[in-house]
Amino acid sequence: MNQVLTEPDSRLFDTLVECSDRVFFYYADLKSNVARWSKYAVEYFGLPGEILSPSTLWDAKVHPDDFADYQKTFIQMAEHVTPYHNCEYRVTIASGEYVWVHCRGYMNYDKDGNPEFFAGYVMNMGTINKVDQVTGLWTSYGFRSDVSKMLERGLHGAAMLFDINNFKQINSNYGYEFGDKALRTIGAELVKIEGNKVHAYRMDGAQFAVCMEGTEKDLAACEKVLVQKLEKMVIDGVLIHLEYYIGAVVFPKDGEGVDQIQSNLFYSLSYAKQLKSRDMIFFNKDLYEKRSRRVRLNEALMRSIDEGFQGFRIVLQPVIDAKTGRLHSAEVLLRWCNEEFPKAGPMDFVPILEETHKIIPVGRWIIDQALSCVAKWNRMHGASKLPHININFSYIQLIDPALKDYVIGKLDEYYLPHDTLVAELTESCRIEYNESLGEILQSYHDAGILIALDDFGTGYASLTVLKEIPADIVKLDYTMIRTVVDRPKDRTLVEFIITYCAKMQIDVCTEGVETEQALGIVKDAGATFIQGYYYDRPLETEDFYEKYICGQAAVS
Repeated sequence: MNQVLTEPDSRLFDTLVECSDRVFFYYADLKSNVARWSKYAVEYFGLPGEILSPSTLWDAKVHPDDFADYQKTFIQMAEHVTPYHNCEYRVTIASGEYVWVHCRGYMNYDKDGNPEFFAGYVMNMGTINKVDQVTGLWTSYGFRSDVSKMLERGLHGAAMLFDINNFKQINSNYGYEFGDKALRTIGAELVKIEGNKVHAYRMDGAQFAVCMEGTEKDLAACEKVLVQKLEKMVIDGVLIHLEYYIGAVVFPKDGEGVDQIQSNLFYSLSYAKQLKSRDMIFFNKDLYEKRSRRVRLNEALMRSIDEGFQGFRIVLQPVIDAKTGRLHSAEVLLRWCNEEFPKAGPMDFVPILEETHKIIPVGRWIIDQALSCVAKWNRMHGASKLPHININFSYIQLIDPALKDYVIGKLDEYYLPHDTLVAELTESCRIEYNESLGEILQSYHDAGILIALDDFGTGYASLTVLKEIPADIVKLDYTMIRTVVDRPKDRTLVEFIITYCAKMQIDVCTEGVETEQALGIVKDAGATFIQGYYYDRPLETEDFYEKYICGQAAVS
């Protein structure tokens, strides 16, 4: 086994270990894949020894529901987004039980920028300061403690968890100091509603919680007061618009233990986000069944992936040149067939693939399937039949350090020009956008790959992102297009965006065109490309081939 630490470093590590039996230190040599843990960590977590080889043996102890968040920080360190690891998750201890821990660490890189060694510590949440330094509120550790005490006393209570969903955008627009002031202001408003039976907490990031002794009705009244404050928040004279989602639980009905209550609370928040609902969503029997279904769906997806992507297939929807009426491209869409989940659609399984990071291998499979089709059709009928192919890319995929080489390798393998591929950026890319992602996108663009912003006009999309992202195409979301016939203001907005993009030499594709009247409006507005049911629904690859590759070149 490789030497994990030099003699001086080993003595330093041993000295740190003796400082506390509640702080568990670790050190990992990433080149040799060997880690050393403190002797107290061995005892507390039931590790096989102080030396772990491979170092990833620790990963197996992390709770499956927390693994995606845990792994995300390592991807960010590998991508040089940040050298810091700062994560909360559950992990098994020697008794086999799960406990919440707070893990911090720092990554060191060699002269070539490759991860070299990683060191830090793990603390049980019960041993950490319970007061948030920015807001002065109790932290998630205080939340868990208070809920536990209420359960022990047999009290009935309720809790809500709300997430400021556009907080990253606020930091980006106004700076981190302004963001901290916003958090403090929210904290101050929460303090005003605190009392003997109501307690407020800052959880993680821009998430806050309220826990109270009382009923669902009592919590709803508390939420109403809070929402009124959130909707009219002024920071340094600036009125800011907060996008938020709220989940809630009532206990002990929704959980007899703090882990179950907290887990159900997070799930209700996640469901509120999925619905894009501004209402507070309470955990209930239906949500429990949806959650159980989601667990089973996740297991079925993992089996399909492990069995060589069995059940997955791609379909294609044509993208038409507005001026010539000829086929310009085809958007690749993912489908999945499974006996247990015959009606599962992309809205069901794609979020799971992204949360578990399985979108990375599935995304590569999609790229290979799509490019191989294009290459085959080019050989048979000429490249002019299908000049481009649009494939969706999420943030999780783009920060995969090996993806760019894979994409370019596949384009070269199939003898395709690099601009054959149009990389459509999903909303996650705009939410998570940072300087590092901007550099990644520019490297794709420099390699000749075209960049398209998908679902423009919804969520976090704004004209300002066009200054940051090297976009060749903007795809207007179907929700904007379906109202242009009946709403003059919406029509004016679409016309403005198309004109603005034209001045920036960015093409515009209008999605969701279903009627001849809508088609005429977006054509007159100057849209470059048209996509929607007016021309066709997504087709199986064989049907697309027969209709658009073997069929007539012009479709209108």
